[in-house]
Parts: sequence; C-alpha cells; structure tokens
Amino acid sequence: MFPCIAHYNNTFFVRSETFITHYLTHFQNITPICMAWKLENLDSISLPSGDIYSLQLPRYSSRWFINGIRKHLAGRDYYFQSILKKRDIQLIHAHFGHNGVQVLRLKRHIKPHIPLITTFYGADLSCRQMVDPLKEEYKRLFQEGEMFLVEGQHMKSLLEALGCPSEKISIQRIAIPLKTITYKEREPNTNGPVQLLFCGRFIEKKGLIYALEAVKRIWNDYKFKNLHFCIIGDGELKEEIETFIDTHNMRAYVELPGFLSYSQYLSRVEAAHIFIHPSVTASDGDSEGGAPTTILEAQAVGLPVISTLHADIPNIVVPGESALLSKERDVEHLTQNILHLLNNPQLWAPMGKRGRAFVEEFHDIEKEAPKLEEKYSQFLKNK
Repeated sequence: MFPCIAHYNNTFFVRSETFITHYLTHFQNITPICMAWKLENLDSISLPSGDIYSLQLPRYSSRWFINGIRKHLAGRDYYFQSILKKRDIQLIHAHFGHNGVQVLRLKRHIKPHIPLITTFYGADLSCRQMVDPLKEEYKRLFQEGEMFLVEGQHMKSLLEALGCPSEKISIQRIAIPLKTITYKEREPNTNGPVQLLFCGRFIEKKGLIYALEAVKRIWNDYKFKNLHFCIIGDGELKEEIETFIDTHNMRAYVELPGFLSYSQYLSRVEAAHIFIHPSVTASDGDSEGGAPTTILEAQAVGLPVISTLHADIPNIVVPGESALLSKERDVEHLTQNILHLLNNPQLWAPMGKRGRAFVEEFHDIEKEAPKLEEKYSQFLKNK
C-alpha cells in the first residue's frame, strides 16, 4: 500500500495549472490525496474520485453547521482533520506559498509534526500585493516547513531573498507528459500563412501587448503579410487587447479563440510554426517566477520559440538554439527576432529539434515525478 500524500490548493485542476496536474497524475509510489476549496474540470482528470476532496462543505448541511461550530470554538477545521486521519496522511504538499501559510495554521492545531512541503510558483514570491501582507507568516512558514520547491535558480534566489534558508530549498522542474505530445519538424508553409501562436492568461506579465505591437510592425512596416497570429487565452486585460487589435485593424490576421481544452490547445500548438511568449515583470512586481509551461510544450512539439530574458525562461530553453530571447519590453528586438524566423524558415526544424531534445532531457514528467517522490521519501523514512 502506497503512502498517502495530501496535496493542498485553493482550487485544483485549473486549466492554467497543468504543471500541477501533470505531477498528480504521474506518481507511481505514492497516493496523492487532493484537497481544495474549489474543484474545476473534474471530467478531464484521471484520478480516483475518492481521492479528491472539496473542503467547501455544502452550505447549511448538518456537517457544515457542525464543522463551523467546532471551528469557532476550538479554532480548528475538523473536516480537514478528519480527512488527514481517515486517509492516514503521511505528508502535506501545499501548492503556492499562501497555501503553505494556510496549511501551517491548520496543522498546528491538528497534526503539528506532519511534514510540510511548499512549492512556490511565481506571483506568490514576486507580486508585492500578495507577498507584503504575508511576510511575517512566510517567516514562520520558512522556520517550520520542511522543504520548499521552486522550478529554477532564479526562483531560488527570490525565495532566499524573502528569508527562506538556502538548505531548505530544492529545485523541482516543471514537467510535461512527453509521451502524449507529438513532435514534428517544422517546414515552410507553401499552402497558407505562417502560423504564429501565443498562449497564456491576458495579464500584464505575459507581455501579450508587446507581441501584438511586434506583429503589427511586421505586417505594416515590413509588409510581411503572409502570417496569421493565433492568441489562445482570456483574462482581465481582454478588453485592452481587443481594443488594440481593433484600433490597428488587425482582425484580418489575428484570431482570439479564447480558452481551449488541453487537447484543443495541443492541436493548435501542433499546427503552428513559431511560438511567441514575451514575458515581462509586471508593474506590481508579479513575474513568471520560473517560466511558462507553454514554452516547454512548444519546444516539445518542435516549435522554435520567441521569448524574453525573464525569470527562469533562459533556463528552460537553449538560448540561440531552441529560442531567440530579447530584453523585456524591447519591442524592436522582439520584432527583429520574429522577422528573422519568418525570413529564414530553414531555421525552424533545427531549432525545434534542439528544443525537443532539451525537454526530453530535463522536463519529462516520466523522469521528474520519481524525483519528487524521492524528495517525499526523505521525510517518510523519518516517520
């Protein structure tokens, strides 16, 4: 019987958090027990339903009343406690720093000696509005938590700057299921326009507005009109993005299909020629922290990548070989990088090949999931 590891998140199975779901569905030697206040996209998850718990009890149910009264009187969540006891949880893995803080509060009253591992992903260690109110609680988390995971060296340095002891930080790479992603060499398109692709939330740190400005320049100033720019995603800046597209008459060559299912998204990636993702540090300090999973997926299918020298992005590509990188917000350099690939389609195949080889070596979930299980075992052996 495999040991049960509780995975805690505010919301599980969000489409933009496949970097968590991939791990949950690829463990071989532990049983992941998923605990969240909200659950989404359950129909697309291949985990046993009995191992998935919503901590948000049905409002006004008898269990909701009883748990609420107990929580008020004793300061503990008895439903959370009952799951830990019922499933004999051996370790808790919190996803995102603020959720590590929540787990620390809960386990102090319930099972204070159970090991706690927390993974930081980006905004939880870079966005000032999120980090500043939690600085004191982060200090306690760093003191009492057993291990803290980040995806790269840049994130490690940010976590150290917040006061986390270096010896408690370990790198656990973002990983993708390469067995399910088909690699294809990119060739010049003789039957239609060159397909440019972006995928991400419409928020400042994704840098989409700079990609649009670069593509606009290529269409208008360089008269390269044999292109189509597909932008997958949605978010708070949608109105600003659509206004930019309409103001500059870009509807003829820009497509906004919205959020897509993972399979639909992969189909679009496989049909593209060049992937663009010019991430930036947002005005509130928010950053990728590490790097977008979409850049890994783009390399996995064989796409050359256009991106920026942002956070850990240079560490998840091979600069100059699988990706062309420019400084953040440097629209001119970004434009020239895109134009270089448009004018030199013979570069697509070798860049794609190098990218696929890189992710096979460093970001395959079949290799990385066992490494995470080994990290768990360090604490399970000591129980």
